[in-house]
Amino acid sequence: MMGVTRDEVLRAAVARRRPAHAVPACAAPYAARVAALEVLLPELSGEAGTVTVVHGWQPYQVVGHLMASDRLLAAALGAPLPGPGPSSDDPEVYTDAVLAAAAGDPDGVLAEWRAQTAAFCAFLTAADPGLAETRLTAGGLRLRVRDHLTNRAFETWVHTTDIARAIGITMPDPVAHHVHAMTDMGCRSLPFAHRVGGGTGTGTVALRLSGPGGGTWLVRLGDDPEKQHSTIAMDAVEFCFLFADRRDPRTVEARADGPLARELLETAPCLVRLSR
Repeated sequence: MMGVTRDEVLRAAVARRRPAHAVPACAAPYAARVAALEVLLPELSGEAGTVTVVHGWQPYQVVGHLMASDRLLAAALGAPLPGPGPSSDDPEVYTDAVLAAAAGDPDGVLAEWRAQTAAFCAFLTAADPGLAETRLTAGGLRLRVRDHLTNRAFETWVHTTDIARAIGITMPDPVAHHVHAMTDMGCRSLPFAHRVGGGTGTGTVALRLSGPGGGTWLVRLGDDPEKQHSTIAMDAVEFCFLFADRRDPRTVEARADGPLARELLETAPCLVRLSR
C-alpha cells in the first residue's frame, strides 16, 4: 500500500462497493448517490465525524437533513418507511425536528438513514411504472415523480461532496448519464431561477455544457426570447455545482457571451439559496 493515497483507497472502495439498490431507471441516479454516500460513511469516525460541513452541521446532521428530505417525498408517495411520518411538509422545519430528535446520536442517524433508503428503494422497485410521470407535491415542490427523484439524487450528490471535502476526500463524479439527468433538471429550472433572482434581461441563452453528461440547452428568458441570443460554455459538472450554490458565479470557469449570459450565471444558484 506504500504510496497509495486516501483518495485512491476510497475510489477503490467506490469501485468495488455493493451494487446500488435495484430500482426503475428514473430512480437510478438516486440509488447510485445513496450507494456512494454509504461508501463514505465508514470514514466518519473520530475527529472526521465532528467537522463542520455546511450550515454549522456535522456530517451526521447533513445525513439527517437528507433523510428528512427523502422522507417528505416518500410520505407523499405513500411509501411505508420505518419510523414516524413527517411532522411538517416544510423541508427546513422538518429537518430541524429530525435533527433535534437525533441530537447526540450520530450512529443512530446513519443507521436510520440506511434503513430508510433501503425501504424507499424497495418501494420504488415494486411501484407501478406509470408512477414516474405522476405529478405530486412534496417538500413544497410540485413535480413529476421522476423529477422529484432526480432532485433527491442531486441533493444527495452535493451533500456527499460537502462531507467529503470537509474531511479531505475527493469523491468520483456520477456516471455521465446520471450527470446528464441532473444537468437537464437544473437547465429546465433556470428560467424560474432567473425570475427569482431578479433577472431583468430577456432573450435566449444557448447553454453549452461539455464533458460527461453535457449537451446544449436553449434557455428562454423573459417575455421576448427572440430579442437577443447569447451563449454560455462550461463544464457540465461545474454547472451542477454552480446551480447548487457551490461555485461563485463571478469566478466559475465559464465563457459567457454578453450581459444576458452573465446575468443567467449570477441567478443560477438562486433557487438553492432559498433553502438548505
